[in-house]
Amino acid sequence: MAGFGENRPRGLRGRKNRWMGPKRTPEGTPPGTARTANTVGGDVSGTAVQAERVEGGAGNTTTTNTTNVTHTTVVEQERGLPTALQGLPPLVGEFVGRDEQLRGLLDLVDPTTTGTGGGGAVVVSAVAGMGGVGKTALALRAAHAAWERGWFSAYLFVDLHGYTPGTDPLTGAGALDALLRQTGADLEDIPVQADQRAAFYRSALVDLSQDDARRRPVLVIADNAHHTDQVQHLFPGTGRHRLLVTSREALPLGGGGSLSLDTLTPEAAVKVLTGHLPPTDPRRQDDEGLEALAGRCGYLPLALTIAAALLARKTRLAPARLAVRLGELSKFTDGRHDLAAVFEASLTHRSAEERRVFALLGSNPGADISTVAAAAMVGLQVEDAEEVLEELAAAHLITTPAEGRWAMHDLVAAHARTLTPPATCAPRHGGGPEGTAPPADARERALERVLAFYTQTAAAADDHLRALPGDTPPEVFSSREQALAWLDTEIGNLLACVSTAHHTVMHLPFILATYLDLRRRFDDDIDAHTLARDLYHQTGDTHREAVAWNNLGKALRQVRRFDDAINAHTRAHDLHQQAGNAHGEAVAWSNLGLALAEVGRSDEAINAHTRAREAFHQAGDTHREAGAWGNLGTALQEVGRMEEAIDALTRARDLSRQVGDARGEAMAWNNLGLALREVGRVEEALEAFARDLAYCRQVGDGHGEAQTLHNVGVTLAGLGRVGEAVQALARAVELFEAAGDDHRAARAREALDQLRQDPGGEQES
Repeated sequence: MAGFGENRPRGLRGRKNRWMGPKRTPEGTPPGTARTANTVGGDVSGTAVQAERVEGGAGNTTTTNTTNVTHTTVVEQERGLPTALQGLPPLVGEFVGRDEQLRGLLDLVDPTTTGTGGGGAVVVSAVAGMGGVGKTALALRAAHAAWERGWFSAYLFVDLHGYTPGTDPLTGAGALDALLRQTGADLEDIPVQADQRAAFYRSALVDLSQDDARRRPVLVIADNAHHTDQVQHLFPGTGRHRLLVTSREALPLGGGGSLSLDTLTPEAAVKVLTGHLPPTDPRRQDDEGLEALAGRCGYLPLALTIAAALLARKTRLAPARLAVRLGELSKFTDGRHDLAAVFEASLTHRSAEERRVFALLGSNPGADISTVAAAAMVGLQVEDAEEVLEELAAAHLITTPAEGRWAMHDLVAAHARTLTPPATCAPRHGGGPEGTAPPADARERALERVLAFYTQTAAAADDHLRALPGDTPPEVFSSREQALAWLDTEIGNLLACVSTAHHTVMHLPFILATYLDLRRRFDDDIDAHTLARDLYHQTGDTHREAVAWNNLGKALRQVRRFDDAINAHTRAHDLHQQAGNAHGEAVAWSNLGLALAEVGRSDEAINAHTRAREAFHQAGDTHREAGAWGNLGTALQEVGRMEEAIDALTRARDLSRQVGDARGEAMAWNNLGLALREVGRVEEALEAFARDLAYCRQVGDGHGEAQTLHNVGVTLAGLGRVGEAVQALARAVELFEAAGDDHRAARAREALDQLRQDPGGEQES
């Protein structure tokens, strides 16, 4: 890249300097107007002279100084004004992880194509992205690649300082001045007015192109813009010229294409780190440590560059150790770069309200946030919040991972949390009167608001999941399906809220219990209720601690930690008994019986279910009594008491139907089918299984469908209907695997393999 950044006299190009722009015949000059060019007697040098009449000396003439010149005199002579037509900044560092974006940008600025901007139209391309994401590096890499291809006759670069700490942004007129200086225009010729200066600039680009032997256009790079005012006068005229703009804003430039840069992939981020280490450095082989360090940097190029410089400087520092040291944003500095300053500069041009919302969003507990949740958090009406969020997204301070959802890079969020939210006079939704300042601890209040929003909305969704016919769940959701879809979308954020251990969300694990069980998210269930158990124990709330123990035991049983489950339900029973809560004690008995049955303690299980059934009946809780009858029937099957089991399961089915519990009725049908099969009533068993399958498919319960298909497959195999049995078992395996139930998938696969090897043998259900 020899010659980049070097200024040289234009006289070295072997031609006389052209007067850029104004040298052309002025607009309004009558056609045919004569221009006379006379000579000047004597030894004339220095400044050119033009006049209708010059009397006296023009420079050094003769010793008598009596030279007279009449008519218009034009003197063209060699000028020594410097240019910077190849003044691209040098490339710094290794170029990693942006090959696809580089190809896309080169396609946009390629002057040889006839696509966008063809036919002489103006083409303006933009590279946008958050601070530190590598916009300038990509733009310069594309410009250097264009130089290697010989696409342009000149390469002009101007830093608009839109986000340079301590430096005022360059105005549009100032940018024109800087670019015209690079073309070698005489400063005395540059107009003061921006519009006139822009016309002068466009003429300069035309002159540069015409002076090129191949009539190649010019590439202009306007780096670090923050507003369209800075670049609107830089649009080149016709002639296949290209303007490339980089900005943290999504500027509405039009006339071309744009690229939006995101962070690097984890693999590319590691390459940035190793690229600064010598080939023999053993830390290059520390994959785990380098991955941890790259993750701490959030895969942001500038953060990675800083970390790489620190790593190279401290030759004995392990990558994982540096990742720990970089736990605070203020540590991301290497003497040349300061990440916090970069982020702060992005806020320079934001309004007080935008800064307030940005600062508060940094405390969002989840990975992203919906517009409605954000509005609740920052205390604005939804429409007002959306407008602010759109502005922050346009400035690449937040991202939009999906329609109506917003997110922050981890390091940007860390910076947001260091800010003190400014007071504004915007009305607060659900807060104080309009025009009042936010409370002293605005960040804590914002966190309370968003946690309350999630808790209340999740409670409304849970009401829909547990609603029976005749119930009227909250109108927050129009249906069970809509409530379930909301939970599916927000579950990551809801669990993040639980993890805050804030007093506002202590009840949230209980609200999520039904959903987590339905979606078989048992590890999350265990984590949430372990936290709830500990918090309620600390506060001395015996009742809620018992509920937490009970829910924890249910999840432990599902992951086959049966001894832990038995212990949890025993603790729940004892705490409910201690608190005098007979109904809670019955719930604990019911769940304890299920755990005991799993480890073969059938007699104890039957006793526990009998106690639960009696307590629910006495309390008038028909719904839970139905469940207790079903659990008792299953336990009776295990000890071969089939007629009693059929009676218990029939009661469970009928009571579930009575209270409108379709799911409970379907489970009773499945378990009744097993008991009917054991006593030889196979056709009735298949009919019972069909009832359960219909319900599972209706509500999308894949795991329940798999259990029933397993039972159907074994039953059909016993009837010699091998083809149908294979089909049912194969589908059961697929559904168990999809649900992540490896244990039941293995059992179904074993039955399937056995059937294929010995079609006439007995299968295990």
